[in-house]
Amino acid sequence: MSYYITLFFICIYICLGQDLINNRVLPFIEASIATESVGTDPDDPAIWIHPNQPELSLIIGTDKKTGTGGLYVFNLDGKIIQHIDNIDRPNNVDVEYGFKINETYFIDLVVFTERLQSRLRIFSININIRQLYEITGRNTNVFIDSIGKAAAPMGLALYKRPSDKKFYAIVSRKSGPNYNYLGQYELIWNQGLVDLKFIRYFGDCRGREIESIVVDDQLGHVYYCDGSYGIRKYNVDPSTNQTEQIGFINTTNLWQGDSEGLAIYTTSDRNGYLITTDQISRGTIFHIFERQGTNSYIKSIKTRADRTDGIEVTKIFFFMIGVL
Repeated sequence: MSYYITLFFICIYICLGQDLINNRVLPFIEASIATESVGTDPDDPAIWIHPNQPELSLIIGTDKKTGTGGLYVFNLDGKIIQHIDNIDRPNNVDVEYGFKINETYFIDLVVFTERLQSRLRIFSININIRQLYEITGRNTNVFIDSIGKAAAPMGLALYKRPSDKKFYAIVSRKSGPNYNYLGQYELIWNQGLVDLKFIRYFGDCRGREIESIVVDDQLGHVYYCDGSYGIRKYNVDPSTNQTEQIGFINTTNLWQGDSEGLAIYTTSDRNGYLITTDQISRGTIFHIFERQGTNSYIKSIKTRADRTDGIEVTKIFFFMIGVL
């Protein structure tokens, strides 16, 4: 069997008017393109947009098979242009732009969880040759006060605070407590490398596990899928006085499988869509909610994707990326 990342044109199914689920016909789309196969167990993609030439942008995906997987970098034709191995079970990956080195120099970061080492791995992108190079510091372990699966990072989303441009990583674990399931860490530049500074634990969990996380930098929200229970919403700024849950999307009558992918598609500074996967064999469904307000449900879209894990979206190229 081949395992690859599939690209869908998002504009097609946000505009479709058919409804819905529960024995009703869903709108359906075919994939537009697929990457080269990575061969084992891909889990999560991210998109990096080139600052000057969008056609040179990159798709970055994890292959979490222990020993043979790693991090893959693809061009927009789906060709593998870099493979980083010797990673102890990579899980989720994210990209953020403009990490401050000094007053005049900024870099874009690629960060992913290395589950069996209980740490984050951190890379920057050389925009001239479109290659990743590692800048992981000596202090990037997470959940250091836990053991076993409670110390094993899975989900990850990056947050760049608009007020001061500080970078934070929101990390979930393979298993954990009903409260304070997530960890938040600040990324710190330290003599040419990036270390982590623990900030706080937060977040309830009533489902089996948490893997899907996405941050809305502009609105200051973090969303995560709590097993088959629903999507939780918190303030992501660690300085907030409102530390309790601020929103919840009940999906108990909507999801048919696991939800292991979340993404935000923006149409303006405040509006857009929150999209989540429904991991179904040979027929993944994407559920679409409003980004703004109380995240009202809009519609669901059927695909031929097989048990999609992570997803990412961008309005730059008008396609959705899902991992099979």
